[in-house]
Amino acid sequence: MKWVLFVLAGAMTASVLLGVCFRYILKAPLPWSEELARYLMVWGASLGASIAFREGSHVGVTMIMDRFHGRTGVVLTRSGQMIVALFMAIVMIEGFFLVLKLEGQTSTAMEIPMAWAYLAIPVGCLLILVETLIMIFLKGHQSSEKNGGLL
Repeated sequence: MKWVLFVLAGAMTASVLLGVCFRYILKAPLPWSEELARYLMVWGASLGASIAFREGSHVGVTMIMDRFHGRTGVVLTRSGQMIVALFMAIVMIEGFFLVLKLEGQTSTAMEIPMAWAYLAIPVGCLLILVETLIMIFLKGHQSSEKNGGLL
């Protein structure tokens, strides 16, 4: 999935570069370049968050988790993972409802369905939810210790 992020970052960079060149060198601004870069950045952030969560490099506060070991640490880790799973499920469901509400709306410059841009929210949450469920049910405590099991 990392290759998708590289493609998104490359396309975003190319879009911004084209926008700058056309605006300041050719004096003929592209109306769609900024909008495309914005939507690519949103998708990149959503997909990147799930990758960071899987690798344990997502931002986390482990101050409390570092103080507890043994059974208490396992219980706290599992509790945190359950809270993350519940939160991601709620945001994912609400995100899909938002996408459905925006079905007929199009973006200003590119005139693409806004649902495509907003779909990044529930898709990113779904991927994090899947990673959380894998941590809870398949990987066991070893992977939980790596990242605290929390965002």
